[in-house]
Amino acid sequence: MSLINKIREKASSQKKNVVLPEAEKDIRVISAAVELHKNNFAEPLLLGSREVIATLAKENGVMLPDEITITHYSDKATEGEKYEFFKEKLKHKNLDKTQLLELCNNPLFTAGWMLATGRGDAAVAGSVASTGEVIVSALRTVGVAAGSELVSSTFLMEMPDGRVFTYADCAVVPYPDAGQLASIAIDAGKTHHLLTGEEPVIAFLSFSTKGSARHERVELVQQAAELAKTKKPDWKMDGEMQFDTAIIPDIATRKAPESPVKGGANVFIFPNLDAGNIAYKITERLAGATATGPILQGLSKPYMDLSRGCSVDDIVNTVCVASLLSSQ
Repeated sequence: MSLINKIREKASSQKKNVVLPEAEKDIRVISAAVELHKNNFAEPLLLGSREVIATLAKENGVMLPDEITITHYSDKATEGEKYEFFKEKLKHKNLDKTQLLELCNNPLFTAGWMLATGRGDAAVAGSVASTGEVIVSALRTVGVAAGSELVSSTFLMEMPDGRVFTYADCAVVPYPDAGQLASIAIDAGKTHHLLTGEEPVIAFLSFSTKGSARHERVELVQQAAELAKTKKPDWKMDGEMQFDTAIIPDIATRKAPESPVKGGANVFIFPNLDAGNIAYKITERLAGATATGPILQGLSKPYMDLSRGCSVDDIVNTVCVASLLSSQ
């Protein structure tokens, strides 16, 4: 069974409530909700006008079951509670009444409010909104998780031979400093363990292996690895190292014989977004890997981002991943 099918199976055993705030604007979201409901993967909660959503579904030949919950993001019954929530949550921004009411009537922010107040277990958006809009909505509602320093992302890379690797960060933080890179690594290790069941073996990647080159970018990766080790001393992790040292035991024996990674890394931490984004796309396109992500991590509640070019299956899979992350 492929990893994504295992994730779907686990999600169906938990059947979490997942908020989908873009149903009014995207038939893919409605179609994904139908699939989630039909297969019992999750309980989709659509945000928007019932009439608008039903009309969009009908125009596209999608049968929308009555059992799927639809809640308007401009529901007057909850506007007062939302207003007080945003007023308190964002008091440092000194927003006026008009600005706060705009947030109350914003589907992305409403989805975050639902998570923060226990009305949903996870949220998935981004088929219409940009990554920046999704992240801002998440940060200003659920916020960063305890123990995390920032929001970052991972991709699960399932190879044709069944091996699964986690790549981070490939979508969010352009040039992390040492502390941020250490936080990304720890969050990526947790994500890998939760979604695959494997213990993380983490490699901090560079163009240098254990001091073979001297450069400020090498030093940054070295510092990040040391910081991460102090936070998770029992985990297998090391850096800096080149990719071949991280993945091939024979090369690891020659280049880094004392390393606990020993050429068996399953979590790869890239030094910047250039490297991470390029690497995941090369792995996907040339090695035939199946990429699942970006999976946002570091938030106190899972609020997942989609590519605007996503398929219905991508949305279903992301909801299932979000469901599992909501259990951690």
